Amino acid sequence: MILACFISDSANLFQMYSKASKMIAKIVLEANGVGDSEREFYKSLVESLDRQENGVREIIESPDHTETSGELESDQKPVEKSTKLSAEDALKEGIDELKALVGVDSVKSEIGRLTNFLKIRQQRIDQGMQVPKQSLHFVFTGNPGTGKTTVARIVAKIMYGFGILKTPNLVEADRATLVGGYVGQTAIKTNEAIAKATDGVLFIDEAYTLAKSGGEDFGQEAIDTLLKKMEDLRDRLVVIVAGYPAEMEKFIESNPGLQSRFTRYIVFDDYHVADLCQIFDRMCIANGYSMTQDARANLAIILNRAFVDRGKGFGNARFVRNAYEKTLGNHSDRLAAEENITREQLGTIEAVDLPFDLANGIDGPFDVSQSRWIAQCPKCSNLSSAKLPLIGQSVKCKCGLRFRCPWWNLDKKTVPGLIGYEKFDRPHDILGYDVQDESVKK
Repeated sequence: MILACFISDSANLFQMYSKASKMIAKIVLEANGVGDSEREFYKSLVESLDRQENGVREIIESPDHTETSGELESDQKPVEKSTKLSAEDALKEGIDELKALVGVDSVKSEIGRLTNFLKIRQQRIDQGMQVPKQSLHFVFTGNPGTGKTTVARIVAKIMYGFGILKTPNLVEADRATLVGGYVGQTAIKTNEAIAKATDGVLFIDEAYTLAKSGGEDFGQEAIDTLLKKMEDLRDRLVVIVAGYPAEMEKFIESNPGLQSRFTRYIVFDDYHVADLCQIFDRMCIANGYSMTQDARANLAIILNRAFVDRGKGFGNARFVRNAYEKTLGNHSDRLAAEENITREQLGTIEAVDLPFDLANGIDGPFDVSQSRWIAQCPKCSNLSSAKLPLIGQSVKCKCGLRFRCPWWNLDKKTVPGLIGYEKFDRPHDILGYDVQDESVKK
């Protein structure tokens, strides 16, 4: 009966309590002889427990229910939930979040095509027309830190917004979540993860590790269980598998079942220098820091070198996060020896604070006082040569468009002693960004 103490935490526990109560009542009745009154009592007891069990399930499965912590807490990764979010709001939120992402233009394009498909699909449903049966499971390929998990959350909101799924929830999983250490455990763990993700999205990172070969490995059991559930729950579950491009290709090709179910591929390219710079800048702004112009220019040099020298597994946004945290550490070490530290000092990152050790062959800040950057107006295509005080700042073109001046396309000839700096010929690298005023004022 102790199980009844935890009914607010788990419908399964209450179900165990209910079954135990029914069994005990039945044993007592049969031991003492069963009459009409006893049969009626037993029937009413069963009906009462069934009603309570259904009520508990409704409470626990409602968006407002929060599980209590304790020894019974699951070892699964937390479920990302958006409570009280309507389908319309979720769709708008997902699309807005997609547009706000730095870089990932090809990803935005693919998700845009998905959104168009779902929009037309919904309109066909509204008109009473048939809709084609298509797989809505995805393969995300790319290096770490390229936004795969973030985009998976956005996909969950979009799917919910169009009524494909009943919730915008996303459950993250990996090999440790799904694979057990002995026969039979893997199916249990995989089914638990799938149960949590049902009516939402199951995101499996580094999914190729499930197909390890050699020795006693239970990854194949996880794959088999997943494939069966994907078929059984084809209208209630979206699965996204992610990992390195080559490994994921090999993983999908290793199993005909995977090939038939995962037909939508989205490639997450490495962030370019311009993207890395903007990600760092956003981290600063989000936490109340600003960079001096010297710091901004030298940061672009560091990130340029890191991008040029990158290898397989380059951390992308994770690399930027590491650089940002090292910068804050250096900033704190520099100020700790100061007295009467001002508010401005607390919020200002200088060039000497930057993590030059993350870039090969760079020991400290360069003199960029006389350097130049190229900026092009996104509207009229006018080209300008910008000096240090203008980079990253809001400027106004003669055509009336206001934008921020790019600071990652440095003319290396204008920096004394700078070697190994790569200039890229991507047309949009010289375009102004963060367009703030598209009206033309004469």
